[in-house]
Amino acid sequence: IDHAGEAAPVSVQIAGADPVQMAAAARFNVSQGAQIIDINMGCPAKKVCNVMAGSALLRDDSLVGRILEGVVNAVDVPVTLKIRTGWDTENRNGVAVAAIAEQAGIQALTVHGRTRACAFRGSAEHATTRAIKAAVNIPVIANGDIDSAETAQAVLQYTAADAVMIGRAAQGCPWLFRDIAHYLETGRHLPDPE
Repeated sequence: IDHAGEAAPVSVQIAGADPVQMAAAARFNVSQGAQIIDINMGCPAKKVCNVMAGSALLRDDSLVGRILEGVVNAVDVPVTLKIRTGWDTENRNGVAVAAIAEQAGIQALTVHGRTRACAFRGSAEHATTRAIKAAVNIPVIANGDIDSAETAQAVLQYTAADAVMIGRAAQGCPWLFRDIAHYLETGRHLPDPE
């Protein structure tokens, strides 16, 4: 909660299932210096989904809408959202959730290219992200299995996303961001760090 010395913009991610509590959490974090509120509807962890939070919310479009509207209306800072492509492969509703998000005033959307049921297994699919990008006018960020400069470039080209988000691939390789930025700008690789 103490953001002293942190680089701006300060973004705080919140998760939950109750629109009133989520709005209160957003207001509290803004009062503590948050400049962006990010709502997590992508977490596949059982302890989160068992309380109908994280990616479990993707099973209830109406609740998604109430939460997003409540949080957006509660604060005067940008509110962003992270989702998965859906609950499972038979219920990929990412495009519908993206439309709800845009209507509610979400300023940017990150899409992890797996369903909740997939957790982190198998390969991320970015076709849903591509469909979401084509369906909404807010910035869309592609996420999932982006572990190299070439992959980042390929995902950006395929999805037409505005950016990529790197997660697990940066663990143990924090220079990955530098490498991707350089490759996207120049088409060349930097040497590995010593």
